[in-house]
Parts: sequence; structure tokens; C-alpha cells
Amino acid sequence: MNNMAELVECKCREHFNTTFVECIDESDGCGAKLRLTVVSDDDFEKVPLLQRHRKVQKVLKDAEYMDQIHAITINAWTVKQWNQ
Repeated sequence: MNNMAELVECKCREHFNTTFVECIDESDGCGAKLRLTVVSDDDFEKVPLLQRHRKVQKVLKDAEYMDQIHAITINAWTVKQWNQ
């Protein structure tokens, strides 16, 4: 596993109790622009959207991935939000 999208997906699965995780590289393979979806009731239920994003960003920063990512779109949802 060496591309950034796969690394981000794996790190989110390790850190969050997820129902679904998907990270898509939208930068033609260089990993600089990602779209990340993380679905977790345990981690995101009753947590404001900004705090959810901060939780995800902290995980990626602590893993030292943020220096390599130019842009990331984060969808941090509960299962109910994901199903809508």
C-alpha cells in the first residue's frame, strides 16, 4: 500500500469505529487532492460538523500525511446522514 488515498483510508479505519470509509484520489494519481468519506456513529453522533473535520484532520496530521496533501474534501457523517 503506497498511494496516499489508500494510506488515508487505512489510517481512518484504524482510528475510527467506521461503518464505511472511502478515499478517492482526485489528482490523477499523485495523492495531492483527495475526497474522503468517513461514516461512524460512535465517533460522530452529536458532534458538530467542524469538530468532526478537526478529528479527521488531527488523525491525518498525527500520521504526517497532511504535509503531502494539497487539498482534501472531508465528509464525516453518521450512518443516518450517509443514508440520506
